[in-house]
Amino acid sequence: MRFYEHEAKTLLVRQGIAVPAGRLARSPEEAVAAAQEVGFPVALKAQMLSGGRLKAGAVRFAEAAEQVSAAAGAILALELTGRRPMGLLVEAKAETVQEYYLGVTYDALAKRPVVIFSDRGGVDIEEVAEREPEHIARRHFSALLPPALFPLRQAIAALGIGGDELGALTDILHRLAQMFLAHDLTLAEINPLARRADGSYLALDCHLEMEDEAVGRQRDMLDELGIDPASHQAREPTPFEGRAVEIDRMDHRGVAGRVVEFAGRLGLIIGGGGASLAAFDAVRRHGG
Repeated sequence: MRFYEHEAKTLLVRQGIAVPAGRLARSPEEAVAAAQEVGFPVALKAQMLSGGRLKAGAVRFAEAAEQVSAAAGAILALELTGRRPMGLLVEAKAETVQEYYLGVTYDALAKRPVVIFSDRGGVDIEEVAEREPEHIARRHFSALLPPALFPLRQAIAALGIGGDELGALTDILHRLAQMFLAHDLTLAEINPLARRADGSYLALDCHLEMEDEAVGRQRDMLDELGIDPASHQAREPTPFEGRAVEIDRMDHRGVAGRVVEFAGRLGLIIGGGGASLAAFDAVRRHGG
């Protein structure tokens, strides 16, 4: 389950991580009012669950009300992965002197959560990993105990950062790791985290994903934010996926399990006790 950016930032603020002043708008008129409230210049950001917003023209900047109205209308008319934005996040544009990437996810091989830090924020972390791997540091930590500061500090110090900057970044990464565990997240990503000229830090963008099976455990938090998990999937379920959900509801143990339909002729079957092998044999027998 994915969170919209404005929802993710609400959780960041609750965790004590600063974000730019911003307001959610659902029309050009509301966007103009929001911009006047937070102050110009502003960034207008489509609230969508798919990535690549900047490249698709779904993030724009404005310095006056007329620009806000035109940009908001253009953004709200966009369509990505078959969906239009549910609204706009209108934020005060922040001047920065340095941008960082902070991420927490699970390492499937180590079977432990891992923090990822880079001093090359503002771009896709995959690009940094490919072109400048020396600017990325990773450290694992325990999922059974509260996150310790030491491995997080190690990850940041590995890129030559020290002094007050090391302390401030460690604190923010620690808060992000705490949130990751507390809300059963599979990904918590701030990109970029901006350092301003006065030494303060702002999370300019945030991406959160939560384990689908944790919805029941996180119901209080989701209700507080007014989130319907069914509306927070990256795309509408296909008829085949919908049928799997119906089959699951027939038996309290769950029969179909989570089914994700791929495009083209690609399929992935994960089972246990030999079920996958039997399924592969059946697919091969029928020419797959």
